[in-house]
Amino acid sequence: LGIKGVPAANRQEAVDTLKSQPEINLAIVDLDSKEVQGEALLSDLREACQPGRLQVIVQSVLSNRDLVVRVMESGVAGYLVKPYQDKELYEKLKKVLERCQVPNERRRHIRVRPDPDELLRLHFKLPSKPGMISGKIIDISVGGVAIELLNPPEPGLLKPGLQIPALQFTLDRRQFAPPGKIVLFRERLLALHFDYLTIAEKTSLARYVFKRIAV
Repeated sequence: LGIKGVPAANRQEAVDTLKSQPEINLAIVDLDSKEVQGEALLSDLREACQPGRLQVIVQSVLSNRDLVVRVMESGVAGYLVKPYQDKELYEKLKKVLERCQVPNERRRHIRVRPDPDELLRLHFKLPSKPGMISGKIIDISVGGVAIELLNPPEPGLLKPGLQIPALQFTLDRRQFAPPGKIVLFRERLLALHFDYLTIAEKTSLARYVFKRIAV
């Protein structure tokens, strides 16, 4: 695979290495190591790295559901249960590297339409107006969302470029509230761009989108 490894003996050394070598884009974290303090290190990595820079694979002898769910929701790209064969690690690394090579912009704009039975709603407040504005989500991607307004405000308040502090919605029982801005407003149709998503939000949203592509 042409991978050059840089070992780190403990949690602080791992963080220092990532800060001093910005070209590193993949990490394998041992959750069982007392020196590494795996779950704490995952939190450090989220704070030390720009969103999207680093892909993380974790390894552990533990495979209980709560741990796996908690770790996967933190945004890791893969979970390996020890002991494993070298071939398993090779295949996992290969998949992660292939995923990294897919242009982020292309992935961000893959849009899906929710099932009508999901009844997905998005709510937000304008800085200049009290009260909540709501809309039905008609399509969504990792980069943004389009809604059909249920209670549009008076003319002139919604316009392209307007920043919205929090776009509140729920997907797969996870609550989202990213900041965003208006891209398009036409009659009751409103297209919104997500300015920022946490790693956990981005992972959950990508899972939602790509799960529906695969159906």
